[in-house]
Amino acid sequence: MRPVLCALAVGLVLVMLALGSGSTMAQAPPQAGGYIRGWVYGFDMYDELVPLAWVNVTASNGDYRFVAATGAGGSYEMFLPTGTYNLTVSAPGYKSYSRTIAVSNGSASTIDVYLYESGVPVPEFPAQAISLLLILGVAAALLTRKATKRRP
Repeated sequence: MRPVLCALAVGLVLVMLALGSGSTMAQAPPQAGGYIRGWVYGFDMYDELVPLAWVNVTASNGDYRFVAATGAGGSYEMFLPTGTYNLTVSAPGYKSYSRTIAVSNGSASTIDVYLYESGVPVPEFPAQAISLLLILGVAAALLTRKATKRRP
C-alpha cells in the first residue's frame, strides 16, 4: 500500500506544479515604471457577474511582453516599465478584451475588466478518460496489494 501512497503523492505534486499558483510570473522590476492591478469578472450561464480565475492578462508593446494570471478571487497585478502597452485579457469560453494603456514612472492604476461569454464551447476532459483513469488506479492498487501480501 505504501508504493501506492507514494505514487499518489508524486502525482498530486506534479498536478499542482502543472496548474501553477495563479499569480504573476516572476519578473525583476526595472528602474522606472508603474503598477497595474485589477479584477476580472465574467457573466456565468445564469447571467450573474462572478470573479474569474486562471484568466491570462498580457501587456505587450512590441519589445516586451508581461503576463499574469488571475487568482481565485479574479485579481491580478503586475509591474510594467514606463511606456505604452496593449493590455489583453483572455479566458476560454469568453470574448477577449483589449485596450491601450500608458504607464508612467511611479504610477499605480486599477483596471477592472468584464468579459462576456463567446458562445464557443470550452473543450473539457472527456468522461471516458476519467473512467479509464479510475479503473487504472484501482487496478494498480489491487496489484500492489497482492504483491505486498506475497512477501514473507
